[in-house]
Amino acid sequence: MEWPRGIVAPNKSAKLRPLLEPGERILWTGNADVGSTLRTQLALWWLGMPWTIAAIVLTAYKLIPPDWQYLMLVVGGVFLAAPFLLAFHAGGAIYAITNMRAIIKRDALGQKQTVSVPFDEMDEELEVLATHGDTGHLYFASKMSTKLADADYDGKLAFRELPRANEVADLLNRIRRHRGKKG
Repeated sequence: MEWPRGIVAPNKSAKLRPLLEPGERILWTGNADVGSTLRTQLALWWLGMPWTIAAIVLTAYKLIPPDWQYLMLVVGGVFLAAPFLLAFHAGGAIYAITNMRAIIKRDALGQKQTVSVPFDEMDEELEVLATHGDTGHLYFASKMSTKLADADYDGKLAFRELPRANEVADLLNRIRRHRGKKG
């Protein structure tokens, strides 16, 4: 039987190659949809804009005590910058499926993190949570550390904001089934 085909980007494969074990092959690579990530975080910007404008106006009219002016402006600036920083952070992840496991390699905003989950440690059933159109979170492992960038508050690990998430889930299932038959 032939291995299921996916997309393997050469530049991403080169970054993942040092992580591979002998005989391991990359069958698919992907990354988060930065636009979708930005769209889901834009509420922070909409909160930050009126906050910052109010802080500027109240500071100009000297209605905020001088000790608090800087803090009020910084809080507004953080809300304005947060969606863009989170989108940049999402763009720093490489998702991969090999013939042995799923890998998430993250390198953005000073965070370097690599997570590897062998097929036998994955959840029996994959779960896709749609976020926008065909983009979504592909959950494939539970009981992971909540300190991982791609794990939710419950310890469920996912390829986050993944374009064509259902197609990738199908591909991952086919690879796991094929692997099970071999061995």
